[in-house]
Amino acid sequence: MNPFFQIDESIRVAADKALALCADHFAEIERIKEYNQLKMLKAFQQYGVSEAMFCGSTGYGYDDRGRDTLDKIYAYVFDAEDALARHNFMSGTHTLTVALFGMLRPGDLMLSVTGTPYDTIQPVIGITPCSGSLADFGVKYSEVALKEDGTVDLDAIKSEVAAKKPKMVYIQRSKGYATRPSLRIKEIKAIVDVVKPVSPDTIIMLDNCYGEFTEIETPMNVGVDIMAGSMIKNAGGGIAPTGGYIAGRADLVEQCAYRLSTPGTGRELGCTLSVLREMYLGAYHAPAVTAEAIKTAVFASALFEILGYDVEPSYKTKRGDIIDVITLGSAEKLCAFCRGIQSGSPIDSFVTPQPAPMPGYDSEVIMAAGAFTLGSSIEISADGPLREPYAVYLQGGLSFATSKISVMLAAQEVERS
Repeated sequence: MNPFFQIDESIRVAADKALALCADHFAEIERIKEYNQLKMLKAFQQYGVSEAMFCGSTGYGYDDRGRDTLDKIYAYVFDAEDALARHNFMSGTHTLTVALFGMLRPGDLMLSVTGTPYDTIQPVIGITPCSGSLADFGVKYSEVALKEDGTVDLDAIKSEVAAKKPKMVYIQRSKGYATRPSLRIKEIKAIVDVVKPVSPDTIIMLDNCYGEFTEIETPMNVGVDIMAGSMIKNAGGGIAPTGGYIAGRADLVEQCAYRLSTPGTGRELGCTLSVLREMYLGAYHAPAVTAEAIKTAVFASALFEILGYDVEPSYKTKRGDIIDVITLGSAEKLCAFCRGIQSGSPIDSFVTPQPAPMPGYDSEVIMAAGAFTLGSSIEISADGPLREPYAVYLQGGLSFATSKISVMLAAQEVERS
């Protein structure tokens, strides 16, 4: 029963149909959530998390038990040898940048096997010319295009890796501002299985943003060497106010730590001030919050399929991340969708989103995010570039009950536009 929001009868009927279609999928999401939540609980117990670890540190941050134990928590839940979980990673892109500069050296080749990476990482690599890029430091770059259907081209990857023996194979799990399918663990494993036999020394790095806790298996289980992500996406549970993580092989994590701080001091340096309580609480809630976001995505897929729009992935499809791409077909409908999401948000619900230039993007972008943490895309949010095919990228949802209303208001705005 909803006495608080005015929803058109046609949208209510469509939403009820969507919920019926989603029921079996929701049960599977709950199963994955329970597994990952219990794994997180075990990690907290395994490493003896206590109140004293939330106090933080100042200055150099030497011997910060809270910081060092949080690293162990993330290593445990990601099945990694080691991890860096730090509030001073400023974004997912910054976290990836630290990892890339930590591991790559002049003359090394980085091979992206999921096509061109998303907009904000392109200047880091040097695809978009920018002072201070990897290209500026002599790191070479190449890529393997995706197939026409947006899936990875395993034969082409095998051929390129065998011929070039790259220092790093780079995998982007989510779609960025493309309409290709995001990768599940099975697709990531397929890439590993063609790379390692022909070039066993090649580092396999995964941009894992939006993919954490979406499945029971982790990328480390299938041979990924190192991965990185953002704390204001899945991994921070909607509570961590900032930060990111790098997890994987211990020797590679150490190289990244030397880039984050200084060679020699690495992970031993870096105070945590007063953010540890929120970072621990965010980690603890992350599996449950991710499940709420996946439910929101599945529901939105079903609803907009019922309304006649192309959606990737379908509500029937198992998920590798929390993102829906809904192709709306016009700038007007794209803006209407974002207005609806904003109107259903807890923060700044009275604001009307407007398209605007965004650093790192080549076209105007419209964003809706009434979030407690600025830019947090594990909270309900929607955005998209104002360019063909006018697709909106929906992600997040701290609570399915409230996120469902946001999606219904978005559908209402689109249908009225």
